[in-house]
Amino acid sequence: MTNAILKTKEQQARIFTPKLSNFETSSRYEGLSLKKENEGKSIKELQLKYAR
Repeated sequence: MTNAILKTKEQQARIFTPKLSNFETSSRYEGLSLKKENEGKSIKELQLKYAR
């Protein structure tokens, strides 16, 4: 019984995704900025565009 409960908790592991405003702020501290063409896009869309 306990194994079933542990498996469901592992399957529901969350993946951290920062808010876009927080990501932009932290990028500016590092001297980076988003291109004008990428301003309205979500982080997920940007990840798909620039995935290697």
